[in-house]
Amino acid sequence: MVKVKSVIVPIILILIILVGAFIFIQANAHNTKVEVISNSTLKNGDAVQVVLKDEYRNVYPNENIHIKILDDHGWADNYDVTTDNEGQASVVLSTFENGNYTIHTNYNGTLFNKAYHGVDSLAIDDGY
Repeated sequence: MVKVKSVIVPIILILIILVGAFIFIQANAHNTKVEVISNSTLKNGDAVQVVLKDEYRNVYPNENIHIKILDDHGWADNYDVTTDNEGQASVVLSTFENGNYTIHTNYNGTLFNKAYHGVDSLAIDDGY
């Protein structure tokens, strides 16, 4: 019986530590947002620009963001970008037809930064 108690007590302590660590991380994790900062109407050759920041407007450099530009027919162009020192990243548009598009931005988050998925509208108008 003593052997069983000597095994159960450390297991319970480890579980308490793990639950406490999980609660601490969740309580201190920041909400994040990938904000599209470029105009909502662009031309080929222009860049879709985004910035990654948290709820306190702190920017996050060197973080990976996935950008998907989806047309009205369901065709998608996918890009993986990394933010610069100001938390910004961009994708230069090329070979897009005039029309309306949807920009999906996805940030997977980190231990203390929550994941984010956003959807924005984009129109491409090369003037013809």
